[in-house]
Amino acid sequence: MKYLLILFVVSSVTSQKIAAQVSTIVAKDAQLIKIADHFEFTEGPAVDSRGNVYFTDQPNNQILKWSVDGELEIFLTPSGRANGLYFDAEDNLYACADALGQLWKIDTDKNIEVLLKDFQGTRLNGPNDLWVDPKGGVYFTDPLGGSQRWRLFY
Repeated sequence: MKYLLILFVVSSVTSQKIAAQVSTIVAKDAQLIKIADHFEFTEGPAVDSRGNVYFTDQPNNQILKWSVDGELEIFLTPSGRANGLYFDAEDNLYACADALGQLWKIDTDKNIEVLLKDFQGTRLNGPNDLWVDPKGGVYFTDPLGGSQRWRLFY
């Protein structure tokens, strides 16, 4: 119970800090624009060094790209039913290939390198989200099933 209370306090303080910063992050005259609505379930937005936004449509097994020119295109299909995405400093796109239980690194020519497919000989269940630290270390979550059974790896 002590940990739950600490988590709640940290969460509340963090939420208040974020809310206080919104006015400095979002321009006062910013407008919300719908770019498309034909997706089934979108996830994992990530931005490359040029400002292009990539995201996934999991059920349709696609990674999409919304370019700085306002064009929407399919970047990669099939995508391993990718979920979380992240770009490293060299513009490699890291993806959680949920359906295959793998972590991918996709270069700018769309070559896929499988970085990880198992842990101690057991297939990953379905990597979900990830973050690449400045030294190139990859942190990711992998659910074991059920709402309370998650693992965090580095």
